[in-house]
Amino acid sequence: MKVREEQQFNPKRLREARLVRGLSISNLADEIGVSKQAISQFELGDHTPKPETVMALINTLRFPKSFFYREFKEQYVGNTFFRANATATKKSKEIQLNKSLLGGYIFEYVSEYIEFPDLNLPDTSQNINLEWDNDSIESLAKQVREYWGIDDKPITNIVHLLERNGIMVFSVDTDSEKVDAFCQHRKGRPFIFLGNDKQSAFRRQFDGAHELGHVLMHKYIHNQDVLSREEFKNMESQANRFASALLMPAEAFAKTINSVSLLHFVDLKKYWNVSIAAMLYRCLDLKLIDESKYTSLVKQMSMKKMRTKEPLDDVFPLQKPVVFRKSILLLLENKIKNELQLIQEISVPQEYIEMLCNLDQGTLNHKEPEPTIRLIKG
Repeated sequence: MKVREEQQFNPKRLREARLVRGLSISNLADEIGVSKQAISQFELGDHTPKPETVMALINTLRFPKSFFYREFKEQYVGNTFFRANATATKKSKEIQLNKSLLGGYIFEYVSEYIEFPDLNLPDTSQNINLEWDNDSIESLAKQVREYWGIDDKPITNIVHLLERNGIMVFSVDTDSEKVDAFCQHRKGRPFIFLGNDKQSAFRRQFDGAHELGHVLMHKYIHNQDVLSREEFKNMESQANRFASALLMPAEAFAKTINSVSLLHFVDLKKYWNVSIAAMLYRCLDLKLIDESKYTSLVKQMSMKKMRTKEPLDDVFPLQKPVVFRKSILLLLENKIKNELQLIQEISVPQEYIEMLCNLDQGTLNHKEPEPTIRLIKG
């Protein structure tokens, strides 16, 4: 696909690039030596920056020039559900939301060359007005397992499971300890963004399952911001219950609880591929232990300094998305595109293409072709 660069500066792109970099209008104005009013006017489209100002914006925001002149297809982005600490700031969420737009631009470009797996989710349209309680959530998790043919087996890699069933999964550096993951309802298929900042395979298992819960249960909630604190907390509890039920199916999980010692849960962690903390909470939910025993085990974890870093956390490799990585490498290996073409035509900074597509840093460094030589005489 040959991208024709438009001659008109696009104010929407400037705002997106600024927010991706986490800069306020004042920050950006100070960086490039113009007034706050000037930046506001550029973003509103009231004024067009001069060529020298455009160069300053490019150098400061580190986006390709083509990005600021592109009119991408309008992205339908439904509600974005953040798996976030209650103290996550509006600014932090805004940064991640604008990074997700970059993921959409990559998807739009790559989908012209690559056929992605079909979206394969059970039909939940009949649940539009359902008040989710524990029983209905457990039933939904069981339905998903049956639909995907998992039965009662442990899920070893939630990321690959999501990708095989047509969900677009991206890696993202959230640069925040307060945002672990988030998902969006998009036209055609859901997008899930998994944070790279906490390198725990077991946390990622739960994050992926939690986001799938939002995808299946909360797609009809169109504006998360209008929810009360209690409603938001309840929605997060529902997604957590779904993640637990999906990763630890009730009957099969209960059969493996032969002891309630922490040592036993370390062994079970290798089998169920979930954290000890998640298993303890699941035991409480299923009434395999009472509140008193649960509290005692959590205190033991605290005494052993296992709350922040559990045994095996640094042993199991992080599950990484592969669909976009394979797609980009396929385009390169088959010489359909070279590195420079990909960056220019996607119009997204190299670092973000590599990050979102789970490519090794430097994969898209431009490589000059080596000179060709031939043997004259044998």
